Amino acid sequence: MSEPRRIRPTVFIPNAVTTASMLFGFYSIQQSFHGEFVHATWGLLIAAVLDSLDGRIARLVKGTSEFGEQYDSLADLISFGVAPAILAIRWGLDQYFGETGWVIGFIYLAGAAIRLARFNILIGEEMSKSYFKGMPSPCAAGIPVLTVMVYNKYVGPGELAYPLAANIYLVAVVVAGLLMVSPIRFRTFKDIKFAKYGIHWPLFGVAVILGCLFRWPQATLFGGLFAYLGWAFLEELLILRPKEKELRAKRREARRKRREARRARKLAQKEAKMHLIEGKKEDSNG
Repeated sequence: MSEPRRIRPTVFIPNAVTTASMLFGFYSIQQSFHGEFVHATWGLLIAAVLDSLDGRIARLVKGTSEFGEQYDSLADLISFGVAPAILAIRWGLDQYFGETGWVIGFIYLAGAAIRLARFNILIGEEMSKSYFKGMPSPCAAGIPVLTVMVYNKYVGPGELAYPLAANIYLVAVVVAGLLMVSPIRFRTFKDIKFAKYGIHWPLFGVAVILGCLFRWPQATLFGGLFAYLGWAFLEELLILRPKEKELRAKRREARRKRREARRARKLAQKEAKMHLIEGKKEDSNG
């Protein structure tokens, strides 16, 4: 009889953080059903912070595991798939679009599920260390979630109150779902060395961001989200795709040269055989 597999105690710590992230996602769902939309958005914001920490804690304490990777994805599906969809539906989609609003919420949820499944497949690939393929689900959730947060802060509390804004919000939720399944690459920032040129400027940048978050938390988060989205589009169009195009051109040129080299070798072999045959004929005639 084989001995039971021993689990390292450090595996518990990051999975506990993942559980806390899922708890705040579940809390957001509860608050959405009770009409407490601001509480729902802050619950998802806390869930996103915890989600960003669990992987780092796992690597720090050497508590990574296959179970943790799968558990994290399932927790993310609740916190950044189900919870934002429910929030969007309860805040305005159901009121203005009825069953169509629920369909839009499901489209967003399906995008999150596909995104997380694809992420699990790409774990360990070289590209996954530098880029996410498709917008990460916590960031994509920020589109419907931070919109609610900004609206309640600067426009008015409670549910969505303007038909035009409702139509824009519907499109935004659909776009968030599409971005998660898109081939656009988003930086992970894991390979960026922030202190490459010294620690002073990164610290100053952190101080500026914290100050903005303290004074204008909703606007700062909203602006940061769209800055990240805009950077991804610019990098994809101006840097990554031209590099790939150049690389494909080099590969085509290399294949062309190999084909020409094979033809030249075959021609040289054919000529050598002809010379050999002609030489034998001359010997026989002599």
